[in-house]
This record gives sequence, C-alpha cells and structure tokens, in this order.
Amino acid sequence: MTNRAPSAKAQEQVLLQKLLQIPVFTRLSGQYLQLLLKVAKPKAIKEGEAVWSPGEACKGLYILLKGQVKIVAEGKYDHPVQPIAALGEVNALTRLPYADQVMAVENSVLLEVAQGLFEQMLLSNTNICQLLCRNIINSISDKLQAANERIAQAQGDRQGLVQRIKDAEAEVNALRIIKLR
Repeated sequence: MTNRAPSAKAQEQVLLQKLLQIPVFTRLSGQYLQLLLKVAKPKAIKEGEAVWSPGEACKGLYILLKGQVKIVAEGKYDHPVQPIAALGEVNALTRLPYADQVMAVENSVLLEVAQGLFEQMLLSNTNICQLLCRNIINSISDKLQAANERIAQAQGDRQGLVQRIKDAEAEVNALRIIKLR
C-alpha cells in the first residue's frame, strides 16, 4: 500500500473548511470561498520581511497559510498570528492605509487578494458584502471587548500597585519616626 498525497481537490476542500473557521469568512458559501481562492495569489514572505508597514496604502486582504507573522502596533505591541488567519480585512474593506506593521517571524506563505479584486467581489454580490461586513464588525467587536477586559484588568493591577506603594511609603515613614527617636 502506497501513501499518496491528497489530491488538489481534497486539499482545496480542507482549505475551504479552515477558511470557514476564520471569523471574517464565517457563514460564507463554499462558492464564494472558492472564488476567493481563485483570485488569491500565493505570496512567500521571508523571516524578518514586512508584509506591510505603517502608512502604506492597503494592498488587499491576506490569508496566512503557513508560518507565523506578528502585528507590531506603534513599534511596541507585538501580536503573534498563526495560520490560518485573515490579515488586513478592515483596511481592505475601508481602503484606509495600514496603521500597524505586519512582519514575518519565520518564512511564511500568504494568499493575497488584491484590493481591486476584493472590492469587485464585494460589489458583485450584496449578500456576500453584507455577510463579510457583519463578520468584520463582529470580529472588531470581539477585539474591542477583549481590549476592554485587558484595560479593566490593568486598572485593577494599577490600583493594587498604588495601594502597595502607599503601604510601603507608610512603612518607610514609620521607620523614619522610629529612627528619629
């Protein structure tokens, strides 16, 4: 018995199932996702190479298939991204320039759906456009909720630190009083 590589059709079906797990593509028809795959072009990115940089005009929608990238916001915050994930969906929808940077942590493979093709796909089918917009809004909402939870946690941590500093200052003052006697 020989081990045969999965057929191209089987690989496409596996990829379609994985795409449906990405929040941006949830509830989209297989037909639309197949169209998306047909217009997407593979793009290899070497370790340390930027997919995009801050201020750069949006080039389109990306799907990370292999490797790892990180999103660097304001040069401070690194957010690792593992396959399979969509990147740049908000920019592709709004046509806004990128505010952050995406860099390859290791050699990676992405699918790139050029901005013009992405827009053409949205304009050609209002149902798909509505689903994608809802999915993107839900994704943004989830990210905002998680960020708000992190902020609340940080505020709680901050209050705890402020109290510890006050307690330490009171202890130092008490020791000074004792020393002066």
